[in-house]
Amino acid sequence: MESHAPNPAQMALFLIGCFATVHAGAGSLARLTSRLPDVPAPPQGSVQWVAQSMRINGLPLTLKTFESRLSPGELFNYYERIAARWGHSEFRRSHMRQAQLLSIRGPDHAITVEATATVSGCTGTITVSGLPELRQTAADSAFPRPATTRLVNWQEYDDDGIESEHLSLASSRAVAVEAAAFVSELSRAGWQVIREQSMQTSRGKIIEAQRGAQQALITLQSDRSHAAATAIVVVWRKS
Repeated sequence: MESHAPNPAQMALFLIGCFATVHAGAGSLARLTSRLPDVPAPPQGSVQWVAQSMRINGLPLTLKTFESRLSPGELFNYYERIAARWGHSEFRRSHMRQAQLLSIRGPDHAITVEATATVSGCTGTITVSGLPELRQTAADSAFPRPATTRLVNWQEYDDDGIESEHLSLASSRAVAVEAAAFVSELSRAGWQVIREQSMQTSRGKIIEAQRGAQQALITLQSDRSHAAATAIVVVWRKS
């Protein structure tokens, strides 16, 4: 069935529907990230959560943004003193384009503070993660998908008990072939495909599916680097 690609408002409504319901209690991912250090806000500044509980390719982490009236150097001095009190920490400073980075490695965690100087101080992000060598979860998702797809990036989130995944996949097969394979895999796994439509502007396909309280939006588009291949994004609300 040919149809126009959904506009941004339609996509936003789907995503809002995926994350609108709030469940009490924390899931296993939230319990895992709760063991990571909670880095305090910088002096003369504030922080805001971006992701309080997430996992990328099996690695648990948290992410905050911050702003402060301190310079990046003064900010790094503060966090190095904080980390030194925790004991057994290693520090390293570096640059990345316009940003300055402070890497702190503890016995079971890593902290990265990225700061960019501003007229009034600095802004940036604070990422806290487990150590890759201590990762216990293999980088793979349980979402039903064809064996011809390859997992490129796997992100998990737990937002007040709402668990979700964001998957980036790749396939060497054409969009239409892979879309049909997804529909077959979903049906075999007990999912109901409630929408399947073509995207005229990019020769892509959109599949929307549901199984109980679970919802998924699958977008398939031709890979820009290889026209015969397919790039796939899956947004899956698990609970």
